[in-house]
Amino acid sequence: MSFFLPGDKKLGVSTKRRRYDLPLNKDAGNGFLILLVALMTFLGVMALAGSFALGAMTSHWSSGLENKITIEIKAESKNGNIRTQKDIEVLASQIEVFLKKQNFVHTADVLGRAEIKELISPWLGDTDDFSDIPLPGLISVEVLSMNEDMLKNLINDLQKIDPAVVVDTHESWLNDILKLTGSLQLATFLMTLMIGLTTIAAIAGAVKSRIAIHKKDVELLHLMGASDIYISRQFQRHTLILAFQGSLAGTIAGALVLLIIGFFAGNTGEAMLPEFQLNMFHIFTLITLPVAACIIAAITAKITVLRELALMP
Repeated sequence: MSFFLPGDKKLGVSTKRRRYDLPLNKDAGNGFLILLVALMTFLGVMALAGSFALGAMTSHWSSGLENKITIEIKAESKNGNIRTQKDIEVLASQIEVFLKKQNFVHTADVLGRAEIKELISPWLGDTDDFSDIPLPGLISVEVLSMNEDMLKNLINDLQKIDPAVVVDTHESWLNDILKLTGSLQLATFLMTLMIGLTTIAAIAGAVKSRIAIHKKDVELLHLMGASDIYISRQFQRHTLILAFQGSLAGTIAGALVLLIIGFFAGNTGEAMLPEFQLNMFHIFTLITLPVAACIIAAITAKITVLRELALMP
């Protein structure tokens, strides 16, 4: 049995673009759903961008300290005497000569007094009067490869030159930083997951409310021979359009915020912080967010409608 609507319009056959057999496009809650999806998408963009920035920091710190060693010649000798600047320079020269003879050492650079002042100025303030402060000697070393036996032998050989010498591989500090950034990345992943689940719950709730509002119309369509799949497509198409509008707006807003942050942050000029940049993979991932939001919305709407229709008599 087939039914026809006024004007010889067959049920389920549309001659007009975006025609609904159910008046879903006239619902008052459409604007709220668009706003909610836009907000969720915006938060997703910011969470993913934060994760990308943390990943860039991790890579920057790891590559910057990989196979790097800092050798410190203390201003205080093993027996507790304060060394003169001349003594420190002599020891630094001896250690530099020793290091350059080792086949596993790629570079060995003795830091000058001005460079050391620059390193400690954030803690002591910008002042040129360091004459009364005993400054240690620092040697930056890059090795071809690093292992425990090499480090142990190197420390033993250096302590023969200066028993108070300190060799820092930055390993403990770097591990702590990497654990922190890893934890923050996990937090951003969980935040993104929660945003997705919240979006699903919101869309499911909105679809349920619309089914309740149009329950009589849905029952009428059933009586006229419309299948559950046909009815679900009505809700699915409507939800997909709203999700696309909201996700596109949220992505654009997130992109504008990131551009503003990048403009004001710029290049920090600090060796510790990388420049705030997104590569092509990051940009592509952020662009796919509206697509992901639409897919989630369409699937959620379909499943929700079919479940609700299955409960109807």
